[in-house]
Amino acid sequence: MMRYPVVAGQFYPVDGELTAMLAEFFSDMGTAGSSRRITAGVAPHAGYIFSGFTASRTFKAIYEDGLPETFVIIGPNHTGLGSPVAIYPSGRWSTPLGEIEVDSDMAKEIAKRSGIADLDDLAHRYEHSIEVQLPFIQYIAEKAGREVRIVPIALGLQDEDVSEDLGRAIFEASQELGRDVVVIASTDMMHYGYAYGYVPFRARGDDLLGRIREWDFRVIQKVLEFDFRGMFEELREMNHTMCGPGGVAAAIVFSRLAGAVEAELLHYTTSYEVSRSTDAIVGYASVVMKRA
Repeated sequence: MMRYPVVAGQFYPVDGELTAMLAEFFSDMGTAGSSRRITAGVAPHAGYIFSGFTASRTFKAIYEDGLPETFVIIGPNHTGLGSPVAIYPSGRWSTPLGEIEVDSDMAKEIAKRSGIADLDDLAHRYEHSIEVQLPFIQYIAEKAGREVRIVPIALGLQDEDVSEDLGRAIFEASQELGRDVVVIASTDMMHYGYAYGYVPFRARGDDLLGRIREWDFRVIQKVLEFDFRGMFEELREMNHTMCGPGGVAAAIVFSRLAGAVEAELLHYTTSYEVSRSTDAIVGYASVVMKRA
């Protein structure tokens, strides 16, 4: 079973232009590491011109720390298709950089140990939140001379219970199979503007950007504290429009079980830095979680 790209040429370029863009993002990348302290990362999934550099910070850190055998990539389901908690079962995913294999044993073991997840490819058919992460993974894997596999998971249902179930299932599956895993939570932060149905106040320019940054950093602080329940409380209190909190919470649960003791914010920006428009603004953050 092959999952072909659906947003190549839209969210990210194709052919030589993609390679050139990635080379620019990773121009400051150090040497491949082997310490393997990183358990999980948070990376945005917007168009590369807006969030690509921010996303690259997560994968640069993973490259310099050491690549795992398998990336479990959790993204929100924007399309509404398929299972509410959908694990892509087997096969390969294709991007302009080539193909990457699904870790089918890991996928099946997560589904087995979860009380709610299904093996389902329909939810992934047109979803972009996982696809846009793959060229970053393929690029650093090629630079490290490593082959890695993926387990894509799309979440249409995102709350504390789902996240706790999924994070624990990923950890238990990795232990059962002896699999070295990094979880990638694919999410953008605040979505502001009429296009997103969220315009709670009148503000312009720096006042608006300051408010959006304030809202985002309230959420990010909870992530850095590994407090996924507090993160959901902040989201509800602010009516925050972060699109992938379930994946972030699952990454926190997995990381705690895997022995992570610290989290670091690597980069934060907004779409305004590129668009210069306050009509619609989205925040983007890069975070990694690490063992001692």
